[in-house]
Order: sequence, then structure tokens, then C-alpha cells
Amino acid sequence: MSAMARRTVLGVALLALCSGCASARPGWLWVPWLSGPDPNARQPNAAIRGGEPPVPSAPPARASHEPTPDPAERLYRLGLLQADPTSGLRDYRAARATFTHLLTEYPRSRWEAEARAWQATLTDLLVREDAARRALLRLQRSEAESKRAKSNLEWLKQTDIDHELRK
Repeated sequence: MSAMARRTVLGVALLALCSGCASARPGWLWVPWLSGPDPNARQPNAAIRGGEPPVPSAPPARASHEPTPDPAERLYRLGLLQADPTSGLRDYRAARATFTHLLTEYPRSRWEAEARAWQATLTDLLVREDAARRALLRLQRSEAESKRAKSNLEWLKQTDIDHELRK
């Protein structure tokens, strides 16, 4: 597959992913670079801004960060965390494995299309990272060989000069 075709496929996958994220119900997962301000963040109490004392509110009936009952959604969210470059859990190989696991365990889940897009994108990213790593190793070997050749050339020059002086 040519580089242009790969870029086109990657672009289409990213567009599909972005459109899927944009159409998701608001507040289920806040991604700062896609969503803007956190919809679940607490807004300042209007009474405090107006100078009135705040009215105590009843404690919430249940915690807002309950685990989701849907195991496919849990896998999808884990994959997103692992793929997030700002996350402390960033591990692209693990994210790809998580999306692959999601697709094999829950092939008809509502996360199938997004998981396939992420899986393809992460596969392409990992292939490119591996190619870049190999190219860097080749460059480092080439630089070492170049230094050796330069050193040998200097030694040969010095030997030639010494030989000429002895004549």
C-alpha cells in the first residue's frame, strides 16, 4: 500500500473516530482537546457570586464515578486512557491490545466501529514507531562507522607523512 493510500486510510479512520466522539452523549467521557470545558465540573454557586451565603445541599445519593456496568464500555475507556498521550497510563501497545480484546470479546458492541478505528490507527502508529527506531539504529551505526573511517583516514595520513619524512 502506498504512503498516500495509508495516509488517506488513516485520515478517514480519524475522521470517523472524531465524528463518533462528537456524536456521543455529552459528559460520558471528557477529553479536553476534543470537548472543551469539563461538563461534569462543578460550576460556582450563583449565591456565592452574588454575596449571599451558600445554601447547604443534600449529599449526592450515589457516587458520580461509579464503575460502568457494561464491560465493553470499560474496555473502551481503558483503551482510550492507554492511548491518551497526556495520561500516566500511556502505552500504545497495551491500548491496541485492549481494543483488540474488546473486538474479540464483544464483536457486536456499540464500541465496535470506534475500537476498529483506534486499532487501525494504533497499528499504523506502532509500525511507524518501529520503522523510526530501526532507522535511528541504522543512523547510529552509520555514524560509528563514519567515525572509525575518519580515524583510519587520519592514521593513514599520519603514516604517509611519517613515511615521506623518512625518505
